Amino acid sequence: MSKEQSTQIKGIAILLMFILHLFNHEDIITLCTPLIYICDKPLISHLVNASNPVAFFMILSGYGLTWLYTHNKLTLHNQIKRLLQLYIHYWFILIVFVSLGHFINPDKYPHSFIHVLGNITGLYCSYNGEIWFLLPYSVVCMLSIIIINFVYNLKNRRKVIITIVCYAIIFLSVRHLGYNLPGNELYDTLLIQPVYWVQLTFYFSLGILLFRLLQNEPKQLKNLSGFIYMFILCLVIIFKSQFKITIADGFYAFIFIFCYLHIPINYHIASFFNKLGKHSMPMWMTHTFYCVYLFPDFIYGFKYPLLIFAVLVIISYVTAIPIMWVSKQIIKTIRI
Repeated sequence: MSKEQSTQIKGIAILLMFILHLFNHEDIITLCTPLIYICDKPLISHLVNASNPVAFFMILSGYGLTWLYTHNKLTLHNQIKRLLQLYIHYWFILIVFVSLGHFINPDKYPHSFIHVLGNITGLYCSYNGEIWFLLPYSVVCMLSIIIINFVYNLKNRRKVIITIVCYAIIFLSVRHLGYNLPGNELYDTLLIQPVYWVQLTFYFSLGILLFRLLQNEPKQLKNLSGFIYMFILCLVIIFKSQFKITIADGFYAFIFIFCYLHIPINYHIASFFNKLGKHSMPMWMTHTFYCVYLFPDFIYGFKYPLLIFAVLVIISYVTAIPIMWVSKQIIKTIRI
């Protein structure tokens, strides 16, 4: 997988994230006006089931860090530096949107000192719940050398399969515990973190296995045509859109990415995904401020799903450009 292809897939993943966060509601018909239905259910609701962006981002992260590992470029120092840069982007976004939120909803922004501290660290994401990914992602990245060293060095297919099965069982068990927390908001925030670590480590490990597969790809897979991979990709999207199976999210993202890498992509489409991918991080951190927390009436006021989706993509992308520029200037100034 080239860096350009990885960036394109990030662009696809951010679009999937927008579909998920915009239309993952039981009352979607009251929020907007779907035009296409399948089996008495809006098409967009089916697509939500096939939109699991976290698995995509974690698989890409697992792949990329494994590449660094195999080239002796993965160090704890570099990971700390990279994560600090990520947090600087996040803190700048907090300053901008919490300041704006204070005028719109002063009871929530900034609220109490505990809320401020929790949101700064990413432990308690009351300002923007979709930032829950930040802290567990950071933990997995800090442990990445240990994870990669174990998964990458599994010697045969049997060990790989046994490891995946065992981890899937652990994943489901921990996930079940996550759905049955006591009900105290702050307490649950602490208890849910290990659940997230297990979930993201599973996806991250699939990225390591993807690296291994592409390193020693069987000729039978290499010789398949782009048309066949396109057909397989369509099948898995259709299948996943019909079933909301949590454990399948990682495998679905794995197959999606693998197929995408073998499909000839039109230059203009690839360029579009690439532009989004380069700005996917600030788009992730800002889009729900628009569609959930601060301006939902404005976003859903465009009525039709495709138009709502397009408006959010445009606004988030335009916002991401100055955010990235300012954050990079801060990083350069403090020399991180």
